[in-house]
This record gives sequence, structure tokens and C-alpha cells, in this order.
Amino acid sequence: MRSEERRSFRGHELPRCWWLYLPLVFFAARWAIHIYSDSKDGLESWLRNETGVVENLTVFLLLVSLGMTISVLCRFHKELHYIPRIFLLIYCLGCVYFAGEEASWGQHWFGWETSEYFQSINDQQETNFHNTSIFLDRLPKAIVSLLIFIGGVVVPLVFMLRKRRINYQNRFWWLLPTSVCLPTAVIASIATWPSKIERAIDFNFYFDQAQEIKELYIALFILLFVISLYLRLSQLRREGRLFSSL
Repeated sequence: MRSEERRSFRGHELPRCWWLYLPLVFFAARWAIHIYSDSKDGLESWLRNETGVVENLTVFLLLVSLGMTISVLCRFHKELHYIPRIFLLIYCLGCVYFAGEEASWGQHWFGWETSEYFQSINDQQETNFHNTSIFLDRLPKAIVSLLIFIGGVVVPLVFMLRKRRINYQNRFWWLLPTSVCLPTAVIASIATWPSKIERAIDFNFYFDQAQEIKELYIALFILLFVISLYLRLSQLRREGRLFSSL
């Protein structure tokens, strides 16, 4: 990699408070609230259920991610190759689908009754598709979780251990998350492990929202990735190297 590339991207593209401290503090706070707060009247009650803080925050992060992805497409569409354009369009559709499913397409907010069709196919009697089949629920989550683990944990750690940096002359550099996604990716990857340990040893020590917290951190990863991409594209454009990098 050329020396100017090292100078341009030797720092993190986001302040540490957003990509390091916030994910860790929120996860620790969620666990502490479970231990020290009452589930009926305390802060714990604010976090639970379909209209609680965790579920709504997940949807909010996905909607912000959608907006950021559209911004990337609008601002850099002339300089982007058709492959990253297609990727970002799929990214937009993924954000819409994920957010819609999390909110049951508005049912959790507006409270309409589930139609007969969804009552017959949905095991939770909600207006969404992910509770209708394992292929629309666990399989997509497993694929996304694997991609986050590989791209958000394995790749940044390999780069860090080998003291390598992303080569911005490589046409596919935009697929690689940087270390700003690492803490969130780690939490998204291990968020449900304590629940499995709980069941194995028959001892309760973890909060009951393991799956919801995993989904929240997946949404946060999606947001951090697209913000990082936006900032790096902006940096390359300022240096006049965007055309050559894509």
C-alpha cells in the first residue's frame, strides 16, 4: 500500500465513543438492569416486549442505516462501479425487510388485528413472515450472523495481527469492514451464548432478551458498516482517488 494511503486511513473513521464505548456500555447496562431492576415496574419493564426500548431501537437503527445507504448511493453513484451499486441496493432492501419484520410492519405500533391469513401461518399470530417458517427466521439469521462473524471479527483481527491495512486500490475493498465494526460484531456473535450456558447448567444469570439483543447488535453493525463506508468514500473523493479505487 502506498504511504499516502497509510496516512489517510491510519486512524479510525469514527470516534471511539460510537464504535467502542457505546456498544460495550449498552451491553453491560442491559445486563445490570436485569440484575438490579424490577421486571414489572422498573427499567427492566421498559426494555422488554415488542414495544420496548430494545425492539424499537433496533428498528430505529435499521431506518437510519437505510437513510445512510441511500445517501451513499445518491452521493457516489457516478463514481461507484455497478457491483457496489447492486450491493447497496440489496443492502437497502435488507434494511427495509429487517425493520419491517421487527415491527411486524407497523402492527406493534398501531395495534391492528392480525389477518386470518397470518393467523393461520404465523406461530405468534403477528403480521410478519419470519415467524411462519424456519427458512424465513433461523436460516437468514444464521447466514447474516456468519457473515458478520467472518467480516466483522475474523477479517479485522487477521488484519490487526498481521499489521496489514485495507488496500484501497483493490476493487472490492468496500466489502471489508474495518475495526470500528469489531466490538459490535463480537457482541452480535456471542450475545446468545450465555443463554445456552444457562440452559446447560440450569442456573439463571443472564437476561431474557438474548435473541433481541443479538438482533439489536446486528442492526448496529449494519449501521456502523455503512457509516464507515460513507466516510471512507468521502475521504477517497477528497484525495481524488475514488475513481481508481472502484
